[in-house]
Amino acid sequence: MTKSFQLDIVTPIQSFTFEDVIHVECPGSEGYFGVLKNHTNSIIDLKEGVISVKTSNKTIRFNCSSGIADINSDPSDDLPDKVLLLVENVEQLQE
Repeated sequence: MTKSFQLDIVTPIQSFTFEDVIHVECPGSEGYFGVLKNHTNSIIDLKEGVISVKTSNKTIRFNCSSGIADINSDPSDDLPDKVLLLVENVEQLQE
């Protein structure tokens, strides 16, 4: 069984899609939070900060503005887990 999920980071002018995310850390309105596969379904306010995306072979970081995280996970169905981050602006950081 796979331990990864899909992540979409969407702004009004661009988007990033990752199919094999192991962990994502986001700047929430009450502090940073992490998401793994089978996370509780949630809608969480995002604040300005850094999004860290860990895939099976690398870690990618983004500066982001405020927005909303929509986490959809249901272990009882065959649909893949999906996290959607809707933000005003996002910029990939150079490693």
